[in-house]
Amino acid sequence: MIWDDYLSPADRARVDKTGLTGPDGLGSKPALMIIDVSWGFAGDDPAEDILDAIRRWPNACGAESWAAVEKIMALAETARGLGVPVIYSTGRARSDAWDIGSWAWKNNRTAEQIPATPMNRDANQIVAPLTPGPQDITVYKRKPSAFFGAPTATHLRRLGCDSVLMTGTTTSGCVRASAVDAFSHGFRVAAIRDGCFDRSQSSHAVALFDIAMRYGSVIDTEAANAHLNALPDPASATLPSA
Repeated sequence: MIWDDYLSPADRARVDKTGLTGPDGLGSKPALMIIDVSWGFAGDDPAEDILDAIRRWPNACGAESWAAVEKIMALAETARGLGVPVIYSTGRARSDAWDIGSWAWKNNRTAEQIPATPMNRDANQIVAPLTPGPQDITVYKRKPSAFFGAPTATHLRRLGCDSVLMTGTTTSGCVRASAVDAFSHGFRVAAIRDGCFDRSQSSHAVALFDIAMRYGSVIDTEAANAHLNALPDPASATLPSA
């Protein structure tokens, strides 16, 4: 698995002994969640190294972002074609940054991206290749989890969902926080390994390990696509009409 290189022999022995593999995250009525794949986190140049990207976009994750975007695009296309809900999350803040709360003291570059940064793009706007469609749902948040202070759980219940396929960024931050809250709300969770990205590979891998051991499953986009296509009748009658 992706996290094997980050576990010591003692860690692996303990995991083998405990038998913790995480619960099955593949429910029969899933929603695809796309967490915070915005200009601020992905940057605006797919070929740009992270060290170059963060000069202009303080929270950017570099080229790995765009490798994941391609995977997410394919999953979103499959989901929409089957009538599976696609739910986006992104941030929101006042133009004077009064309401950014804890971010103000946690990251001293946060104010650089409010209300906009390079190319006059809003850092919280979803990247163009993943622009939400008319039947997609977007929730706005001010904290890491897509559930905290947002109607996400209510939307999922209205849609009849029992599970979430989770993609986006950062794996160790907002994706992990959202996975914990989805699990706490009673939804099955599957994190899509190659549809998530982070600023460091160690954080990415260990966060996925943590999700697999505690809150859900970790699969790749190929397995997620196969799961969606094998669902008997995934379409939700309560999706927005347009």
